[in-house]
Amino acid sequence: MRQLYYTVQILLRGRGSNFIKLVSLTLGLLIGILLFSQIAYELSYENFYKDPENVALMRCRRVKEGIPDKDYDDSTFRPAAADLWEALPDLIESASLSVNFYQPDCYIDDKKLEDMQVMFADTLFFQTIGLEILRGDPHELATPLSVFLSQSKARELFGDEEPVGKTFSMSKMLDVTVRGIYQDVPGNTVYPHNTVISLPTLEEYIYGRGTWKSNDIYNVLFRLKSPESVEAMNNRIQKAVERYTETKEGTDVMEFSILPLSDIYLSSSDNVRRLVILGVLGFSIFFVSIMNYVLAAVASFSRRAKAVGVHKCCGADGTHVLGMFMWETGILVATSIIACLVLMYIFREGIEDMLHVRLAELFTWQNLWVPGLTVLLLFLVAGVLPGRMFANIPVTQIFRRYTDSKRSWKRGLLFVQFIGVSFILGVLVTTIWQYHDLMTRSVGFRTERLAVGQLRTTENLSGQGVEDDIRRQPYVESVARNSNSLLSHYSTTGLTDIQGNFLCPLHFQNVAKDFPQTVGMQLVEGVWPEHIGEALIGRKVVETMKWGDKALGQRLPVNAQWVGLDSQPTVVGIVEDVRNMGFFMEQTCTAFILSDKRNGSYNVRLKEPVDENLARLNEFVKEAYPKAALEFITYMDIQRENYSNVYRFRNTVWITSLCIFFIVLMGLIGYVNDETQRRSKEIAIRKVNGAEASSILSLLAMDILKVAIGAVILGTGFAWYVSGVWLEQFADSTLPSPVWFVLLAVGLLVLIVLLVILKAWRIANENPVQSIKSE
Repeated sequence: MRQLYYTVQILLRGRGSNFIKLVSLTLGLLIGILLFSQIAYELSYENFYKDPENVALMRCRRVKEGIPDKDYDDSTFRPAAADLWEALPDLIESASLSVNFYQPDCYIDDKKLEDMQVMFADTLFFQTIGLEILRGDPHELATPLSVFLSQSKARELFGDEEPVGKTFSMSKMLDVTVRGIYQDVPGNTVYPHNTVISLPTLEEYIYGRGTWKSNDIYNVLFRLKSPESVEAMNNRIQKAVERYTETKEGTDVMEFSILPLSDIYLSSSDNVRRLVILGVLGFSIFFVSIMNYVLAAVASFSRRAKAVGVHKCCGADGTHVLGMFMWETGILVATSIIACLVLMYIFREGIEDMLHVRLAELFTWQNLWVPGLTVLLLFLVAGVLPGRMFANIPVTQIFRRYTDSKRSWKRGLLFVQFIGVSFILGVLVTTIWQYHDLMTRSVGFRTERLAVGQLRTTENLSGQGVEDDIRRQPYVESVARNSNSLLSHYSTTGLTDIQGNFLCPLHFQNVAKDFPQTVGMQLVEGVWPEHIGEALIGRKVVETMKWGDKALGQRLPVNAQWVGLDSQPTVVGIVEDVRNMGFFMEQTCTAFILSDKRNGSYNVRLKEPVDENLARLNEFVKEAYPKAALEFITYMDIQRENYSNVYRFRNTVWITSLCIFFIVLMGLIGYVNDETQRRSKEIAIRKVNGAEASSILSLLAMDILKVAIGAVILGTGFAWYVSGVWLEQFADSTLPSPVWFVLLAVGLLVLIVLLVILKAWRIANENPVQSIKSE
């Protein structure tokens, strides 16, 4: 208890420096815990299912001339579930089908329901994936228009009322009835859902029933009899599939395999890359925070040496001194933990938005070891390292001035901090540049003031009539129809060469006359389509088909009946490629076919102000067509949603950068204050001997620059490397110009020098008598 008493007295006497230590520890601990916990959370994907190691997903990829595609397709064909279960009964316990790429809007009366994560599934879905049904019979999912809700979603929609038997509308076209309740699904899954609608609903009313040759939209899940069955099934699955369908297309082969559900998330190199970078960011700020604490402790050596000597004269040994410092560190760490909890509570919404996960899910009992280990590591390193130095101070220091400045320690710690701040600021430059580039780069048409909405209704509405009604509104500049949003997955067919070998998917959709001009497509060659059956294609199609200058007049290999034509469409024009799948994927082959069928999507160019007029447009269609599901959203908002992960990562780097910059700033200020105080008499003597204030400031600045230049170069260089790794997930992306990294390094060095000058200005201009009068 005596050690605790002395520790409290020391903390009270050093309130100013202890406040800096506390802020540094709090910021480092807060960001470190959040980032490390986020990593642990994402490493535990799919672990909440019953025996998750026994659940596997079927996937496929194309092998061209013996070279397999880099990426797998996680959606395959409907018959695979039943056929493979029949072929491999010794390995498979159950098999299930599900579809989640179609996300309909849901309504209760006229109120659109928010956060409806829909999964279409068959009767064996819950049994196969390992989710508990709380109420209801899963066989109800064999009936169209049946739905199961998660426990929390049922409570959200219907409160304390009995949810079973309640109905809601799917796209204001189909009324579905709640038949059961199942356990909640946490966010750490690649297949999030809180609403499971019967698969026959999708197949009978929306897309039709898939076969081995069509509609490869199904997620095929297997519950295996043991984890070892994964390898055995992968050895036999290809031959099993070949019993039911042909896997060869020309010289290409479709290769099938399964992957344990728990491995799916980390099978994506983009996810692994992101987690590694988050780990580097978390370690950087955590380590810099510790080093800043140690730097502040080392800087106090000269002031606390006599106190340590007094304790040793009174019988304290090195262990007692170390214990006192551990108590001091423990109190500060405990206080910083409380401060972290308060900050998490105050900024909870912002933190959850940045991490895209609820804090309640992030800090479950299974994951609490992460913050616990982080705190323990912080306590041990921050306490033991300087504590050992204090314990080794000799007892004789009570009789003379302590002269060991630990300058090499200070410079080393400062060096580490400069590396950390320059690294994170370098990554920040890249993330800001990349997000700006994604949002401003051309997508093949003009997104400014352009909104899109999909009409779904059971009423016999005239598409042209709805278009004319919208066009007559005073805030509307122009309107045109097509099949669906330009920034989405279109209908697809295969492009093949003259030997019939598959080249790549062709993404195509129907458009009405004047649609290309309305949305601002850029014509490269040919003319705009004027007659039914004429088509525009992107440059990528010309390149893939090797048509050269003979593209105009070619026939597109599209099923004519699917697009409502009597014959295959004819190419009349070439446009700049539309980036329908965004910049995470390579450019797709796209085509736009003039047709008066399947045009249920309305593209509206609004007048300024866009936000106000968008609200007016949505209010108008709601009043004019109350039984229709039609809501407009701007393409800019679609882009923001598509790149929301990039936006959140950018914000994570922003917050981390601000915190580490503030920590390093406090560390540098403390270092300069300590150096000017320690060297005040040296500076005074230099001035007595004729030194100017400018030379004193130059001396101190050069002293810092000797540490800073190498550290900033290393940190910026590492940032450049990590930025390149981060950008690998984006197609056609390049690093920002090296000039930006050079400017960052120079700017950081200038800022360091300015800070040194500002903090040393007083001592450099002070009357030297003030510093040496005590001698």
